[in-house]
Amino acid sequence: MPPESDQVQTSPAKPDSARRGPIRHRFGLREHLALVLLTVALLPLLTLYWAERHQIQADALELTHQTLNLIADVQQRRINLELHRLEDLTRLVSSRTQMRLSLAAYARDGDPKHLELIARILTDAIEAIPELHGIWIRDPSGRTLIQITRDGVRANTLDQADIPVADPAPILFRRLETQKPEIWLNGPLVLDEAIIGSVHLLVRMENILALLEDFDNQSPGGETVLLLCGGTGETFAWSARAGIWNLTTTPSGPLNDLLKSLSSHADPVHAPTPTTSGIATDGALIHTARALSLDCSRLLVHTNRDKITQSARKQRELLVYVTFSLILLALVTAVVVARAIANPVHELTNGMRRLSQGDYYTRLPEHGWGELSRLTQAFNETAASLQHAIQARLRSERELATLANTDALTGLNNRRRFMELLNQHFERTRHPANNGALLYLDLDGFKPINDQYGHDAGDAVLRIVAERLRRVVREQDHLGRLGGDEFAVLLDRFEAGFEPESVARRIDETLSQPMTIQGQQLRIGCSLGLVHISPDSTPSRLLKDADTAMYQAKAGKPGRT
Repeated sequence: MPPESDQVQTSPAKPDSARRGPIRHRFGLREHLALVLLTVALLPLLTLYWAERHQIQADALELTHQTLNLIADVQQRRINLELHRLEDLTRLVSSRTQMRLSLAAYARDGDPKHLELIARILTDAIEAIPELHGIWIRDPSGRTLIQITRDGVRANTLDQADIPVADPAPILFRRLETQKPEIWLNGPLVLDEAIIGSVHLLVRMENILALLEDFDNQSPGGETVLLLCGGTGETFAWSARAGIWNLTTTPSGPLNDLLKSLSSHADPVHAPTPTTSGIATDGALIHTARALSLDCSRLLVHTNRDKITQSARKQRELLVYVTFSLILLALVTAVVVARAIANPVHELTNGMRRLSQGDYYTRLPEHGWGELSRLTQAFNETAASLQHAIQARLRSERELATLANTDALTGLNNRRRFMELLNQHFERTRHPANNGALLYLDLDGFKPINDQYGHDAGDAVLRIVAERLRRVVREQDHLGRLGGDEFAVLLDRFEAGFEPESVARRIDETLSQPMTIQGQQLRIGCSLGLVHISPDSTPSRLLKDADTAMYQAKAGKPGRT
């Protein structure tokens, strides 16, 4: 049963019987069943299937084209940016002035101290760039002067390289024989417009691998493959899923044959071919290619045609399932409609049973034809009337209970209710160490306020006192006004370190603060009596002891009686 509240669930609006009545008389069970069967039979299932099956295939292919072109454009831009960043890295290392000055000095006097300084500079550079495997410095004759490597990397390929000319390509060689490809970055060392040597950087291509991993699946978005030319003229392919492989030594396959065809149209010596943005199909593959800024390198994004066909086939099968389901629906409609007559009767029976058991919140859904709708409306209206009556009675009982237990002026527990709470505390308390305490307080200087400003001011003071007491005590404590200007606080369930004396001090400090009454700032005080509850205490004795302690505290104040 939902919680009691003043909000009542209302029955749905009554239908217009004058408007809907004739329709119900004209259309009964058989008419409704005929309309449902006719509607289902006229659904253009076969026409929809044959029209949609071709459109599904065309849409799937078009979506694949758009996706592959988008991926290829994004990957081309990102990989080219990474290649340009590597070229800038070479320029950054070769631009170190002190390194070039030391290299020129070594060429003049052959002092090895110059090479030591260059080695320190290169060591700092390789430590600052984690992706660097090594840095080599060569003189104009091609002889290696210095090599600073990480993890014992050797530069065998460097010995086979040509000596850089005045304007060498920033990226000349590749080390593509392993599953972790590396790339050589080369740059001239120029001082006073003369080439004094060259710098060579061996860099891991981990950032490019990270870009390939963003699109490493053939379905549904496509797989990215890089087509690279090695330093020895061989052509390699690289993907995040398959790693790197040599096109020449790899067995023939749809992807490998496609990559060989693309590599045969690229000249590894000259500039890259223009970017292509169209979609091509090659047997089982659908692909698009883009040229990269790294000489003959290309980017290929491809997916499997079977994946598209399989996706379209699933949607066509779905059309078949929908058609079959609708036919099945027509067959079971008669059974469903027959049950629709019996179900409301059972609902009315169960609703009457719940109503007789006191569930006045129960409501029944209204039905759309026949006398069942009016009968359901009558039931809901009766239940709503009973609900209103019960809620009105419960509100009256709550109001009476509130009036019987609450002080009308302050909203605190009255004396009778406070004594009940105190008795309940004694009934459930069994542990002397956690028995609580009772505070009894009486206001000082309250009578002069009553005499000078009137009873309205006195009532205002009592309300302010009650509110301040609420802010001081804990949530589990109980407050009560025992009469006049006398209040009591039952401190319940002491936690570790809790001291009731601290509560008494806070109450004394809080009530001593000034309050504004009728435009005047007034001050009152209080006299407090604190008594700890012990196992042998009784409610009446405890209240008497607290009252005695309060009067002793009042007598001990100078000028108070």
